[in-house]
Amino acid sequence: MGKLSRNLRICGECGVVYTSVSLTKYIDQCPLCNSKRYESLSTKSDSDSVI
Repeated sequence: MGKLSRNLRICGECGVVYTSVSLTKYIDQCPLCNSKRYESLSTKSDSDSVI
């Protein structure tokens, strides 16, 4: 997963998953419903796992 996957958010209103950064600006609200309520989405990659 790339660097953008570290900035995933879930909208608190409609539930859509979006990233908080783009190539040109920081996104602080849901692109669908424009809500600013969100929850961070934590992802676990192979490099994060402990053997």
